[in-house]
Amino acid sequence: MFKLTNPPRFFAAVSLLMIVAMVVGTGLVQAPFFRQSIIDREASIVRDMVYAIAVDHQVSLADMQNYTDEQAKRRLDLAFATLTKLPGAARIKVFNQDKTIVWSDDSSLVGTQRTGHPIRLGRAMAGEVQAVFNGPDHHLMSGELGASGPATIECYVPIFAKRNGLGDGPVIGVLSLYRDTQDVNQTIQQGLYLLWAVIGGFGLLLFVVLYKVFSLVYFRQKTAESNLSKLTVEHERIVQIEKMSAMGELVGEIAHQLNNPLVGVINLSQLAEREIRNPERVAELLAQVRKAGTECRDIVQRILRINQISRSELHSTDIKELVKDTITFCHQSVDVRHVVNFVESDPLVSLNVDPVLIRQALFNLIHNAILAAPESQVQVEVVLSEHERVPGVMLSVTDAGPGFSKETADKLFKPFFTTRASGTGLGLSVAQHIAMKHGGVVLAENLPKGGAKFSIWLPMVSPS
Repeated sequence: MFKLTNPPRFFAAVSLLMIVAMVVGTGLVQAPFFRQSIIDREASIVRDMVYAIAVDHQVSLADMQNYTDEQAKRRLDLAFATLTKLPGAARIKVFNQDKTIVWSDDSSLVGTQRTGHPIRLGRAMAGEVQAVFNGPDHHLMSGELGASGPATIECYVPIFAKRNGLGDGPVIGVLSLYRDTQDVNQTIQQGLYLLWAVIGGFGLLLFVVLYKVFSLVYFRQKTAESNLSKLTVEHERIVQIEKMSAMGELVGEIAHQLNNPLVGVINLSQLAEREIRNPERVAELLAQVRKAGTECRDIVQRILRINQISRSELHSTDIKELVKDTITFCHQSVDVRHVVNFVESDPLVSLNVDPVLIRQALFNLIHNAILAAPESQVQVEVVLSEHERVPGVMLSVTDAGPGFSKETADKLFKPFFTTRASGTGLGLSVAQHIAMKHGGVVLAENLPKGGAKFSIWLPMVSPS
């Protein structure tokens, strides 16, 4: 079904409607002008014919005044009878200066003053050629009486007296000629069709040009918006990398400063335990010192890993073997004993990556999945997948936990953000940083049936 949700389609529909309205409106407006133009042309033709007839047959003022005279009758009949042979001629009347009909193809009108347009007759007596369209309700005899008939064009043409061998003397009478409008209407209709065709053709040409321009601008804008969005994402990724690097350097410096004295505390506590004077009390105190020192050292070493991420060594690595090793490490870990199922794929995939960093990133995702649903199975899968039209490999970790909210989604990869009281908030941010260093990205989504999927996407070709 055709929907107008697409701006180019909406523009096309509106433009076509405007073009159709313009063509129809122009035709309706131009129809009266076409009709009047053709009527005026018909009147000019009749004028030239009457001029030639009056000169050729030497019609005079006396003939008009003495129209009852036999000789005048013959001259008038000889002069104007030829007009009855004109195609479409329906009625012919010749008026003298008294506006009396002195000759007609209907002899019953001779001697009368019947006319449906006395004003136009008066103008014709003044030397102007007049033409008027008579509707079907206009009677040929008088324009006022009788039954309705076909539509006609009535021309009032002045008849000039002969002077100096030419018919350029004063007006001695007026010829009124009624003609059938069938040919005229056909000509008008053909003219309207031609007008509509020309306007419609130019309108369609204009529509095609405007549509092409609009589509070009629209799709260029969409492309620019898409490129800008990509640049924005890339900028955010670069900013995050820079932040992580700066933070890693800062935390690394602090960790190095703290790590040395903590090691000394542990060593001294071990020596103190051996030199027992008050065995119970000293052992108790030294055990607490050792425990606190060990916990601080573990935290410091965990923070030091951020700085180690900035240094990587790429090797050709079998991704499936890397995933298996990571899952084995999870099974052997004291804190992460859990059922992790690996869904193996058929194709063998080898990427140029740092296996230590990728293993650490995958371990962080599996660890988070286990903590999200401790009583459920975690599933790991490796598939070939494209991201933004770039071929690559997707390492997906799926859990059966509660998922994450929209508010949490915006903060998932921010360092030190966590929803667990015992969490450090570095797992996902470190995984994202590792993926970015390899030209990839970590993706997160809630599953329709519950749970969440976190995936590490890596390109087939590593960035230089």
